Amino acid sequence: MSLLKILRHAEWWEYKLPPLLSIAYATLIINDEPVFNYAPHILLILLSLVVGAAYVSIINDITDIDDDLAAGKTNRMAAVAPQKRWIFPALALLIGLLFLIFFYGQDRLSSLFYLIPWISFSLYSFRPIRLKNRGFLGVLADASGSHIFTSLLMVSSVSYISGHPVIYPWLLLVAVWALCYGLRGILWHQFHDRDNDIRSGIETFATKRSPQSFKTAELLIFGVELIVTLGMLVLVNKTIVYLAAIAYFILVLMRLRRLRLFPLVIIEPKRPYQILMLDFMQVFFPVALLVYAAITQPKGWIVLLIHLALFPFKTIQVLKDYKRALLGQSGL
Repeated sequence: MSLLKILRHAEWWEYKLPPLLSIAYATLIINDEPVFNYAPHILLILLSLVVGAAYVSIINDITDIDDDLAAGKTNRMAAVAPQKRWIFPALALLIGLLFLIFFYGQDRLSSLFYLIPWISFSLYSFRPIRLKNRGFLGVLADASGSHIFTSLLMVSSVSYISGHPVIYPWLLLVAVWALCYGLRGILWHQFHDRDNDIRSGIETFATKRSPQSFKTAELLIFGVELIVTLGMLVLVNKTIVYLAAIAYFILVLMRLRRLRLFPLVIIEPKRPYQILMLDFMQVFFPVALLVYAAITQPKGWIVLLIHLALFPFKTIQVLKDYKRALLGQSGL
């Protein structure tokens, strides 16, 4: 079994990392700093988060082996000899500790933001605590580890290395956005797996309530997310970012009318769907920020090209959807 399959990189590389990078790009642009000058630092933050994501993927598989077998689901770590399974998370912990000591070092706020996701996901996965099976605490732990504190880390670390104080209105907007975005992500996952979890006797937040009863709550979460996202765009205050938002919502309408992809907030409709705001944060927002840097900053175009090379597939899919919608190809 390849290392990439063990790390489940396809499940988080293009889905979770570009939104985090967009927070770093936006923080630099708000502070009128050239993105290229701090690209090596951002890359090291990215590497430190990849180590954390690898740790999370591995311990999640290890601690889910029995539950996955009961549900008839494939578990990558089940094929690894029991005495070898813990080598992977132990190595990730060691590398993460080195990042904490030697990279984040004297930046205490960033050190705290980097440490919390490791704790959150450990509590989420490991028994006897295993917050995954403890209702909303599990949902909050996942959102905290995946999005909230990793997003705050981007703000604090980039601010620290560029010599700027943290802009607390920006930090607050990012925190609320990441909370809503993270809640939607884990709740979608839990409701998507709800039937399998019920069959295997796994208790999660989603197994204890019907999808229909959560409709009002999902709209409230999404409404708050939209408001704070608008606040983030206003703080960045660049024309190209507003144009990117308009281009995204045009795509949403084109997908709905021409491709028959129904907008999804959390609960899946019984028809093909598109998850609202994912493509904006994964493609439109980071790319728009880097196009701005490419136009207005020295060597900003280099960062744009590197970003597109690292995360090509979602961007390509967006372009394909525009083409399909314009040609009237439903793809169904």
